[in-house]
Amino acid sequence: MAAENTTQGTKSDLAYTIMAFVYLASFIIISIFFGLSPLLFAVFAIIAAIFVLPHPELGLSLILGLTMIFERFFTLQPIIIDQNAIYKIYPLDLIIGLTIIGLLIKLWKNRKEKINWQLPEMFLLLFIFFAVAYFIRSVIDLNADLSVSFSTLKNYAFYPLLYFLTIFLVRNKKVFEKISLLMIFSGVGIIFFIGFGLVSGQGLWTEFTPLSTAGVRLLAGTHAFYLILISLIVLSLLAFKRFWNPPFITVVLGIWFLGILGSLMRHLWLALAVGVFGLLLTIPGKNKKILAGYSIKVGLMALTLAAFSFLFLNFFPTNEISKNFLANFSSFQERGVSISAGASDTSINWRFGIWRSALDSWMDNPLWGTGLGRQIPLELRDWKTFEEVRNLHNSPLAIMVQTGIIGFALFLAFLISLLKLSWNNLKKIDPELKPYCFGIGAGVLVFLFASLFQPYLETNLYGAIFWIFLGLLRTDANLKQS
Repeated sequence: MAAENTTQGTKSDLAYTIMAFVYLASFIIISIFFGLSPLLFAVFAIIAAIFVLPHPELGLSLILGLTMIFERFFTLQPIIIDQNAIYKIYPLDLIIGLTIIGLLIKLWKNRKEKINWQLPEMFLLLFIFFAVAYFIRSVIDLNADLSVSFSTLKNYAFYPLLYFLTIFLVRNKKVFEKISLLMIFSGVGIIFFIGFGLVSGQGLWTEFTPLSTAGVRLLAGTHAFYLILISLIVLSLLAFKRFWNPPFITVVLGIWFLGILGSLMRHLWLALAVGVFGLLLTIPGKNKKILAGYSIKVGLMALTLAAFSFLFLNFFPTNEISKNFLANFSSFQERGVSISAGASDTSINWRFGIWRSALDSWMDNPLWGTGLGRQIPLELRDWKTFEEVRNLHNSPLAIMVQTGIIGFALFLAFLISLLKLSWNNLKKIDPELKPYCFGIGAGVLVFLFASLFQPYLETNLYGAIFWIFLGLLRTDANLKQS
C-alpha cells in the first residue's frame, strides 16, 4: 500500500511539473512573437505564483528547464511598454523571487529544520556583501554607468542566491534525482534545435552570437553549452551503468556532440574535452575504462552521423538542405583551423587587447579594483573605443578588475572551500547519487574553464545554471535518503 501511494505521488509530482512547464512555456512562446507586455507578464506572474509558492522546489526545476530550452527569452526578455519604456525585470527574476518567497513560507512552517552552514556559505555571503557595497559606491561614482552597475550587482549578488535556494530546497534523494533527470530531458528537447539547424542551414537564435569567421552556426552557443553540461552527467551515469539501454543513449549523445560541433564555438569544443578529462580524473578506477569506451563510441557515433549526412546530401547537391550542410561543413573546418591562428584571429586579438587594457586599469588600484559600471579604453591598431569592464569575456578577470584582490580572493575562497567540502562528502553520499555528483562536478569544471573566454558569470542565462550546479555540489552533505 505504501509503495502504491509513493508511485501515485511520483506520478502526481510529474504531472504537476509538466503542467507548470507547459503553461509557463506557452507564455514565453507568445512573448517571443509579440514581446513581453505588462499584461502578459502579469498573467505569467499569477500562473507562476500558483505553481511555485506552494512548491518552491518546483521553482528550481522551472529555472533549469525554461532556461535550457528558451535561454535568453526566459532570462533576458524585458517588459516592454513602448520603445522608450523597457524595464529589465525578466521572467527568470520573477521565478527566483517567487521561489524565495515560497521557501521562506516553508521555512516558517518548519522552523525546527536546520542546515549546517559552513565555510563556503560564509565566503559567498561576504562576496555578496562586497558586491552590494560596490554598487552603493557606484551610485556616487560619476564615471560609472548606474544601469550597468545594477546589472552587474544582479549577477554578483542576486543570482548567487540560487546557490542558497538549492541547498535549502534539495534536501533529499528524490528531489536531487528529479532535478538531474529534468536536465537530461531538457537535453532531449534541444535535439529539436539541432534538427532545425540541419534543415534550415542556420540554428535558431544563432544571430545573437555572430561569428568572427565565415559561416553560420547550426546550434546556438547557449544550447551547445547546456548540452555539454548534460552530456557529462549522462556520461557519468553510463560509466556507472545506470541506463537500461546504453546503445540508445549513445546515439542521443552522438546527436548532442554533433550539435556541439555545429555550434562552431571553439572554446566549447575545448571545454567538452576538459569536462571529459575531469570525469576520467575523478571517477573510481573501475569506471574509468567504461567511460573511456563510451567516450570513444560517442565520438565515433557523432562522426558517423556527420559522415552519413555528408555522403547522403552529396547525392542531392542541388537540394537547398544539401547546400546549407556542405557550406557549414567548410565553416567547421575553418573554425577548427582558426584555433591555432593566435592573435591573427580577430576574435582572439580582441580578447588579448581588452585583457591587456583591463589589467592596466586594474593596476591603478589592485586592492579595490575599478568598481562596478566602469568602462576601459580599448585600442587595436587604428581602432579606438571603450568597453564595459564586465564584458571582458573572462569572468575571473572581470571579477578581479572590478572588485580588486579582496573581492576576487573571497570568490576564490568560496570555490576552493566548496570543492574541497564536496569532495570530502563523496565518501558518505548515497551510492545511487555519486554518478550525478561526478557529472555535476565535471560541469562546474567546464563552467570555470569556459568562463576564461566568455562572460559566463556576467550573463544570467549562464550564471543562473552555474549557481545551481554549485548548490547541487554543496547539497550532497545534507541529503536524506527518502
